[in-house]
Amino acid sequence: MKKLLFFISVFSFLFLVEPAAMAQQMASMQQGAMPWSTKSKQAKALTDKAIRHILNVEREQAYHDFKAAAEMDQGFVLPNAFLANLSSGETRKTQGVKTNAISAGKTEAENLLASMVAETATPDSRREAWAKLHTMYPNDRFVGHYYAISRTNVDEQFTAMSDYIRKFPEEPAMYNMMGYYYLTEKKDNAKAKEYFEKYIQLYPDGANPYDSMGEFYMLTGDTENAEKYYKLALEKYPFMVSSIQALEKINAGKKKAEN
Repeated sequence: MKKLLFFISVFSFLFLVEPAAMAQQMASMQQGAMPWSTKSKQAKALTDKAIRHILNVEREQAYHDFKAAAEMDQGFVLPNAFLANLSSGETRKTQGVKTNAISAGKTEAENLLASMVAETATPDSRREAWAKLHTMYPNDRFVGHYYAISRTNVDEQFTAMSDYIRKFPEEPAMYNMMGYYYLTEKKDNAKAKEYFEKYIQLYPDGANPYDSMGEFYMLTGDTENAEKYYKLALEKYPFMVSSIQALEKINAGKKKAEN
């Protein structure tokens, strides 16, 4: 699914690195990760799940998990910030006010997250906030992802996304973004397909990799394979709106062709 950008093998990695070197690298990455202010292990686990979903543009699943995490720890800024971001209208406004209220007295990072869902936030202020967070926590994968896709223009995004993949080669979501970059910006279908295939390899249980491959085939004129992958996406998550709508469009085209 194309979102956030251009409108936007974990096993091989493990075996290519010597155990001692890998342990040192992982420790280094964790040292630069953003700390979360919650005492609830359940809320943290749900937020971990939600972040994986939101990075992979699985918004419905992300919303469900963020909501459950926020209910478990009402003072937990991160899920509340994302609930505001995933909402609209008065709900977004109310959730934004709540998030900024509970961020008072919390860490600088949490205040930056809250600032992005304030009513006064702008695209530029959000971009600056992600840049500050990235400077503070350069090894945080979630922060690095949003830093990359929030850069000012496509060239800056591509550079940041490439850096991200070199640093975190086992993280699936950025391969999706790179696939759309090559598909929509570079018009390089072969390269785009490579990235979408890698995305499926790294995240085989997710719905979005198959939805993205379906869109790849749809945009390149292969309706048969598009239908195949949209159906695979729905096998992973039956409520994937973009896949449902795409299949409806394909079926409507078939009926029109028959008449």
